[in-house]
Amino acid sequence: MIRPYYLLDTNMISEIMKPNPNKSVCSKISKYEKLIALPSTVWTELLFGVNSLPDGKRKNFISSKLIDEIQSTYDIIQYDNHAAWIQADIRSRLQEIGTPVDFPDTQIASIAVSNCMILVTRNTKHFEPIQKVAPLMVENWFE
Repeated sequence: MIRPYYLLDTNMISEIMKPNPNKSVCSKISKYEKLIALPSTVWTELLFGVNSLPDGKRKNFISSKLIDEIQSTYDIIQYDNHAAWIQADIRSRLQEIGTPVDFPDTQIASIAVSNCMILVTRNTKHFEPIQKVAPLMVENWFE
């Protein structure tokens, strides 16, 4: 079994679910499909998003796409004890330098760091402060 190497942020999954997704993103996701996983935090955000939609065709379509395509294609990497230790360290270091970062972003980053994975996101600026205090690798497949 091939070990996942890339960890996708929520915005990457949202992009490929659009009617006209970014071609560069789709190309890289297709190229690296067997090397991609999702952090459990992202999976939660995706499920929350679909559960928040009003009942109807759109909600049913997105829900079935998440279950039938995303969940069945990609491993979901859990937030575990190792990631918790890393997240606590990241958050305390950011607090020391007076740079608050959203809790979900530090959780996603800690899953990436604890599994030696590259986080793929469009929101690289959200993760720049974390990169100052932790060995987080980030790529933007929109570029």
